Amino acid sequence: MITNIKMTGSVVFIYKGHSTDFPKWFKSMLIVVIALITIPAFAQDKKDTSANGDEVFYSRPGKYHQMLGELVGSWTFKGSRFDWVDSVTSKVAMELNGSLVRKPFADGRFFIAEIITRDKIQLPIQDGKMVEGYGESIQTEGYDNVKKKFQISYINNHIGSTLNFWEGVYDSTSRAITFDSEMENAPGIKMKIRFIFMFNDKDHYKWEYYIEQNGRYRIADEMHFTRVKGE
Repeated sequence: MITNIKMTGSVVFIYKGHSTDFPKWFKSMLIVVIALITIPAFAQDKKDTSANGDEVFYSRPGKYHQMLGELVGSWTFKGSRFDWVDSVTSKVAMELNGSLVRKPFADGRFFIAEIITRDKIQLPIQDGKMVEGYGESIQTEGYDNVKKKFQISYINNHIGSTLNFWEGVYDSTSRAITFDSEMENAPGIKMKIRFIFMFNDKDHYKWEYYIEQNGRYRIADEMHFTRVKGE
């Protein structure tokens, strides 16, 4: 004997008698009410789960994050800074030496590299003064799964007050990432920068910085990195 049927929400039906005695109109109405209550809730749950699933999927580190992860550890670097005498001739203006330590962040989704020069350089400080000190830079590296591009943000203590941002693409043939950006370190003085990140082997890689002048990119800095033994 069923004395009442209570449904989700505030809908309550009372019917006295055996279940086999339900009139046809009651059975039809019961089916419609159940459909109206359950279907919208099910559809909403499915939509939310799908959206959240996409966000989680595209947040996971992939093969390109693993490629950056192979560079975690301590490195030394040697390189050169170039001055261009004319449109076809360059000379070494400064030797570059220092160290780099790269650490993973967010389980290998991003990487933070801290760079320090071995030799002291002139650094701008307040009141128009210069002071001698070690050059320091912090670089955040990652790969955007949605844009399918490598990304770098960069700050330093020597030239510029801008938080620089670069995006780049990887070429598997040359095993290099080419980043392009534009800097404005002084009002109205804009420079197009090209940064090439070249993978050699697990213990060596190379950076090249180019500045665009008169429609051509000319090399400005070249740095060779070697992994510290035991890392």
